Amino acid sequence: MKPMARIFNIYFVFDGLMYNAVVSVRTTAFLTEYTLNNFNEDLLELLPGNKILSRSPGHFVFQNVSPGNSAELMNSIIKAVSEHMHATEA
Repeated sequence: MKPMARIFNIYFVFDGLMYNAVVSVRTTAFLTEYTLNNFNEDLLELLPGNKILSRSPGHFVFQNVSPGNSAELMNSIIKAVSEHMHATEA
């Protein structure tokens, strides 16, 4: 049986403002990919892309990070995804 795609909402704070995104999850044999959808276009410019990868539970990274990307924003989003995943596993 093929696993169903998962979709959930996250809420995160960046620069003192609350934002949200819809996250779709795709799992392969090698990693889990979290794609940010319905995402603020201005914030997207501060990220290396709209995908977060996880090769092991609890370890989330944006791919191809550069110095121009906002570590604060990436950490806030990763924290929101991690908290959601932890809450659904409990």
